[in-house]
Amino acid sequence: MIRLIASDMDGTILRNDAQSMPPRMFSILEELKERGILFVAASGRQYANLLRLLGPMAPYADYICENGAFAVHNGEIIYKAVMDRALGQELMRDIWSTENCEIQLSGIHTAYIQAKDPAYTHHLRYVLKNDITEVDDIFSTSEEYIKISAFVHGDKTEEYLERFQEKWGSAFTLASTCDHWIDFIPPGIHKGHAMKALMEALHISSDEIMAFGDNYNDLELLSCAAESYAVSTAKPEVIAACRHICDYVEDVLEKFLRAPV
Repeated sequence: MIRLIASDMDGTILRNDAQSMPPRMFSILEELKERGILFVAASGRQYANLLRLLGPMAPYADYICENGAFAVHNGEIIYKAVMDRALGQELMRDIWSTENCEIQLSGIHTAYIQAKDPAYTHHLRYVLKNDITEVDDIFSTSEEYIKISAFVHGDKTEEYLERFQEKWGSAFTLASTCDHWIDFIPPGIHKGHAMKALMEALHISSDEIMAFGDNYNDLELLSCAAESYAVSTAKPEVIAACRHICDYVEDVLEKFLRAPV
């Protein structure tokens, strides 16, 4: 019996760069709540952003945030991976010195930026609707480093990902989940790592989990679920790793909710 449904957001539920949930997802989430089935939003996004996305249903969900850097159950952080500050600052200096790259330094409740281009600030605040704190010196922030991201202006994300992977791949887990963004989190940390922390806290096994994803950073999450789904627009490796393929998460969940108990 399925007790937990976990889904990536961007590219999986949020299609075509959408910044709001598909309207029919809210009635689905309401019915899942009524049936006692937990929904987990598993994303590279920050916690505050995910809370806004889920709106009135946010208190009834759990969260895997910042590509697995921390997990939230019943509003409490049950797992957190913290980055070494000296290593993080070395990485930020590299990002800062790279042409057309901006830094986003993620804490638990806010992201710190020192923008080179005002358009970057506008994108974070008004398009992505992130909680951000603008600082004069990003190297002087006192909060623990949860995740560091490079935002790439223009169309060189893949090129820069290869460059950063070659230099930093042994020190960080790198993920590029959508255009312009490259995430750096502590080595060995990923969505699956955070999912296992939730599974342990909830005493849930993989046979009781359904999961959805589309990109490489979802593979470890999907491996935790007996019922794994790749959306049809997913990377070929993700499709190959999953038990099922679907066009829309909502279609699968509506069918699941209509099935005889």
